[in-house]
Amino acid sequence: MIRPLARGLPVALLPWLATAEAQVYRCTRADGGVEFTDRGCGTLEPSRSGGLVDGLPSLHSLLDVAPAFIPYGLSLWQLLALVYLAMSLVCFIAYWRDKRFAVAGAQRTPESRLHLYELLGGWPGGLLAQRLIRHKNRKLSYQVKFWLIVALHLGVLGWWLLGH
Repeated sequence: MIRPLARGLPVALLPWLATAEAQVYRCTRADGGVEFTDRGCGTLEPSRSGGLVDGLPSLHSLLDVAPAFIPYGLSLWQLLALVYLAMSLVCFIAYWRDKRFAVAGAQRTPESRLHLYELLGGWPGGLLAQRLIRHKNRKLSYQVKFWLIVALHLGVLGWWLLGH
C-alpha cells in the first residue's frame, strides 16, 4: 500500500513528488485499480522515470494520473472539450466586455488577461469574437501573440495525437 507523504495528500500525486532519478511503477490491481509505487508490483508496467522537470510534473505523469481526477466518468477527451468550451465562453465574454468598454471610453481589459484566457484554452472563443464582434482583429502585435497561442495549442494537440 502506498501512503501519502503528508496528511491529506492524494495518493495519485505521489509520482509527481518523486525525484528525477527515481523509477515509478504504474501497477494495475486485479480489480482494475491503478497504484503507483517505487517498489514494483506483480505485473510491472514501468512509467517514465521521474515525473519532475525543474519542479514541474511531466506531461506523461499528468496523463497517467489524469483519469483519477476526471469527474462523472468523463473521458479525457470529453473533459478537454469541456475545458475548451468553458474557457472559450469566458474569453468571448471578455472580448465582448472589452469592446463595450472601448466604445464607452471606460477602463479596458488588459491584453495580457485576454491572452491568458486564450492560453488557458479560450482561443476558439477569442477567434469567434474577433470575427463576430470585430474586436482585436486589426492590431498586429495582438494578432501575432494570438496566433502564436493558437499554434502552441495545435502543436501540442498534434504531438499528443501522433503518439508523443
